[in-house]
Amino acid sequence: MSVIASIEVLPTRLRLREPFAVAYGTHDTADTVLVRLRTDDGIEAWGEATPDVHVTGETYQASIDALAEVLGPAVIGMRLDGGLDAIGIDAIVERCDELAWSAPAARAAIDIAAHDAAAQRAGLPLWRFLEQRIVSAGGIAADKDHLLISRVVSMLDPDAMADAAVRHVHAGFSTVKLKVGEPVDWTIDVERVAAVRRAVGPGIGIKVDANQGWRTADVAVAAISGADGAPGIAVSGPLWVEQPVVRQDLDALAEVRRRVPGTAIMADEAVCAEADVERVVALGAADLVNLKLMKTGGLHHAIRADRIAAAAGMRTQVGTMVESSVASAAGLAFAMASANVATVEMGGPLMIADDPGDLAGCYHGERVVLTDHAGLGITMRL
Repeated sequence: MSVIASIEVLPTRLRLREPFAVAYGTHDTADTVLVRLRTDDGIEAWGEATPDVHVTGETYQASIDALAEVLGPAVIGMRLDGGLDAIGIDAIVERCDELAWSAPAARAAIDIAAHDAAAQRAGLPLWRFLEQRIVSAGGIAADKDHLLISRVVSMLDPDAMADAAVRHVHAGFSTVKLKVGEPVDWTIDVERVAAVRRAVGPGIGIKVDANQGWRTADVAVAAISGADGAPGIAVSGPLWVEQPVVRQDLDALAEVRRRVPGTAIMADEAVCAEADVERVVALGAADLVNLKLMKTGGLHHAIRADRIAAAAGMRTQVGTMVESSVASAAGLAFAMASANVATVEMGGPLMIADDPGDLAGCYHGERVVLTDHAGLGITMRL
């Protein structure tokens, strides 16, 4: 048995290689909070919180405070087993849920660090540790040996987005994700999608993410219908459209799905906890669900949410808040471990200029091959 001896909270601002623009703002940095967990038997493990008030509902300072003042002190002295039952992890997650339910990114940092430590103690890479836990709970083995990711194109003018998409295709990516979401003049978004399609040709997959920007069902339906019928993309529209309306309005999301039956709809900001997945399923509000560790509160809850989606016949995506090697390695491990995860977007290590970890070495174009090293499988430069 291992015991958590210390938790170190490290607020960190990481430079992005280029500005990242979405419907609600533009970012030049990834403001994240790293957590270093040490056990009494010499294990060093890492976690990460990357909050976004638009998504997780918590500010950067709120995550720091929750980790430094509440969660960190609360888990010191708790046990961390390395067996597949991982009783220690379950107790740690339960304790964090009780103390800081409204701070899912902060909880994710502790959850990730605890899983890293437990997998190290078991001598297993985290993806294998998670897969064995899933199987032992009645799930099926994912049997994956690599993952494929897509690159994200920031919300810019149509020609600039087309140029960026072409660069990603030339770098070996067969799908690109376009950030859109003009709440007033949605025709600009139609132009963006059409410009990219004309630039990359019919064989490249295009995903569209409005980040709640279209807000209402009527605007979303108009934009999606316009994109489907725009010149140059009629025969090859978006693979799916992600979170077209405000996250609180699941009825509107369901309405969009009913009114554009030819386009798959993905729920993102609308889904944080397992109960949200259940509501999406009950309303028939989406075809897919984007699970992010920062929204679910870490791996423990992400696996449970994925199980609910799978039971309803709904595939999932593992998404990112533009996270460093730490949370990205955790998200990729989850994607490798789950047979139900159909798509992955953990591109943070490719977007961050001064990542403290070395996960970028696992990326080969769109193909990601994780190591067999125990735990997260990364080396940190801190």
